[in-house]
Amino acid sequence: MSVESIVNEQLASMDMKEIEELFNIASKNGNVFGNTSPGQVIRSLIQGDPVFNFHDIIGAVTNHFMHEIHGSIILGAQLVVICIIVGLLRNLADSFSKDTVSNLGIVVCSSCVMVLCLKSFMDIYQVCSSAVETMTVTMQALLPILVPLLITMGGFASGGILNPLIVTAITIFNSVLQRFIMPAIYVSCIFILVNSLSEKDYVKKLALLIRGAAVTVMGLSVTLFSGLTMLQGIVTKTADGMLAKTAKYSVDNFVPIVGGFAADSLDLILSCAAIIKNGIGIFGLIILLTLLIIPLVKILAVALVFKITAVVIEPIGNKTISDCVNEVGNTVITLAIILFLAAMMFIIFLSVIISLGGGSL
Repeated sequence: MSVESIVNEQLASMDMKEIEELFNIASKNGNVFGNTSPGQVIRSLIQGDPVFNFHDIIGAVTNHFMHEIHGSIILGAQLVVICIIVGLLRNLADSFSKDTVSNLGIVVCSSCVMVLCLKSFMDIYQVCSSAVETMTVTMQALLPILVPLLITMGGFASGGILNPLIVTAITIFNSVLQRFIMPAIYVSCIFILVNSLSEKDYVKKLALLIRGAAVTVMGLSVTLFSGLTMLQGIVTKTADGMLAKTAKYSVDNFVPIVGGFAADSLDLILSCAAIIKNGIGIFGLIILLTLLIIPLVKILAVALVFKITAVVIEPIGNKTISDCVNEVGNTVITLAIILFLAAMMFIIFLSVIISLGGGSL
């Protein structure tokens, strides 16, 4: 039997509806990798065809970014118009020496800007939180498929140790992210917006401290979990390689007559299992990258509009409002960093699993 026929039989017996549904969920807001499936990825690996078309990916990302910029321009225009109106009101109030009217205009402007910025930030916050949650579910769906394939290839040590290690890391990381890091970013944004109601800085430094602490905890968590997983993967890979080679040597030398044929068949089975494991792992990477790229493009587009708007309204509006919009843009960029680091940790987990099993071939 050929490798392709064996792989097709194995794919037919496997239930991968869950990860295909996760791909559809990840692609509902945009798709940069086109319509694909685990079977298509595996067939590309067997035939030696490229899995990704980088030209199409770059074009899709560019189009999606321009679409998000176009949608976010409305927010920027609203902020600029409000600041222009308030600037006119301030000039009229100064001309008639009506400080009360001027101060009232500043408060009204600040309140309107705060509401618009908070609404936009809440949308971005929800997008980021939903993407991270779907990444977690994706990893939880992939592990029950990849780990048995890894054990089938002779990765008993890797499967027995890495599976609980990665599951524990994902559970702890998701809890820390959803209960502490993301809420800390949200609270820092609220403090920044509240601080914009006054020309004095009351809680701005506290907001920046909370935001910096959240990013630091995020970086330490990703470094810790990723480092432990990679180190454990290196150790178990050596043990699995020795075990698989010992098994093939024993079959080849101690089984009479058909030992060499059985050893060759074992190599073929291991190769097919490796192709399936790597193909499903790559499909998982496609899901994670989709969950990263689409929200990241949206977040960066909104952040860019915030930053440009802050530059535009600084000479025509209130400096406090300009600083507020700029800091909200920085907070949105922080969400992009959080999302990127979370995706990188999950991608590292998958890459470790994909790289394992080589010693058994």
